[in-house]
Amino acid sequence: MPSSPSARTPRASLVLRTALALALAGCGADTDPSCDRSFLRYDNFGAPFIANWCRACHSAEVPPDMRQEAPVGVNFDSPREIRAWSYRISVTTGVIDSMPPAGGPSPAERQMLVEWLGCGAP
Repeated sequence: MPSSPSARTPRASLVLRTALALALAGCGADTDPSCDRSFLRYDNFGAPFIANWCRACHSAEVPPDMRQEAPVGVNFDSPREIRAWSYRISVTTGVIDSMPPAGGPSPAERQMLVEWLGCGAP
């Protein structure tokens, strides 16, 4: 039985507020002082995170029947592709925890992902 609207409202509101905050953070990533202090980079965080948690399904090298329903074309094989999908990755992995679908990174790792992507995935 579906949950009542009042039960869905707080979670939906939280997701929407967080998504808006991520979008706004992404707009100012170049001038955000916290990004200047962040140690997170593609080489020391992004590449290993994406390889460990995402690329088994989100890679052009994975045959369509092995992608576990990941849409063909939604690939994270390069920093450019990751940046192109950064907002969606932030929301699905860092905020609502729907990715990866079977378990995944710790809450701290998810928060670092949101930080890294919010700073432009340097």
